[in-house]
Amino acid sequence: MMPLPMQQMNNVYQFEKKGKSDTTRIMIKPKKKTVIIGWNNESLRLFDKIKEYSALNFEVKGFISVNKINKKAKYRDVQLLGDISSIKTWVTLLNIEEILIAIEPEHRHLLGDILKLCRETGSHFRVVSDVFDTVYGNVVKDIYASLFRKREFTLRRLFDGISAMILLALLFPLFLIIFFAIKLDSKGSVYYSQMRVGRDGKPFRIYKFRSMVQNAEKQSGPTWAKKRDPRITRVGRFMRLTRIDELPQLINILKGDMSFIGPRPERPFFVDTFKEQIPLYDHRHKIKPGVTGWAQVKWHYDENIDDVKEKLKYDLYYVDNHGLWLDIKIFLQTFVTVLAQKGQ
Repeated sequence: MMPLPMQQMNNVYQFEKKGKSDTTRIMIKPKKKTVIIGWNNESLRLFDKIKEYSALNFEVKGFISVNKINKKAKYRDVQLLGDISSIKTWVTLLNIEEILIAIEPEHRHLLGDILKLCRETGSHFRVVSDVFDTVYGNVVKDIYASLFRKREFTLRRLFDGISAMILLALLFPLFLIIFFAIKLDSKGSVYYSQMRVGRDGKPFRIYKFRSMVQNAEKQSGPTWAKKRDPRITRVGRFMRLTRIDELPQLINILKGDMSFIGPRPERPFFVDTFKEQIPLYDHRHKIKPGVTGWAQVKWHYDENIDDVKEKLKYDLYYVDNHGLWLDIKIFLQTFVTVLAQKGQ
């Protein structure tokens, strides 16, 4: 048997079965180099959990305090490196791959600045503590649950693809009716496409039936739709009430850009704005966007920044708790919304 290259030997355990010449190799995934932002009881408990559960696969290289601390300190031989102004420096020096944020409620006003600094490092980061329950209701980001939870992405993708194909075939007569209704009601194309931000922040083109006049934002630029918006056509108003203007997104599901259920994808212009103003807004991009979602059945259309913040509570809850039963609940509530014409 040819020996493994030296660079691979560090990540391989080898043992030989007695009486057999073959060698069984078990590949060991390298631990992620990690820093913890926080120098408090919660961050120390997090460190102990990481040590206790080796499957979390983190190697903590140090702590970073929220406040300036002059004295050097250690916890179980792991150094307090500095304060948050030095995040980028230490991430570069230690080649950090993961940043875990575990700060106390009294420092929640610093979350926006901390997230901005973490984003600038290019490393992956996540909020581990439940410090922001006061901001996001019952949303709790739990690293242990998120890492151990089984996510059946393959099964979900298969379900989405097959269901989308079946629905496209069954709804073809309705597509024809909508096609002629839009053509007779207003000038312009039947379909409308627009760039949106999808999973992991990747842009994609979304498809809808056109519900507004042609070139509705030519003069104003990107703006929110409002109640009794004059730009919405007669047919468009009915489609929005019943949400059938979203049906062409079955094509997006077939392409793999979207799922049936998930946070609604937003336009890049608004995403850039919200990321600067709303902590954790990026977290909603951890999964595929959906045609409908928990926020859509629990809250109305966005009309201002406060609506966005309110809907984010539901989006974050779904990202961290999505599963079969929650999806069924959302589907049933969406069906009620369509029948009751509660759209906008």
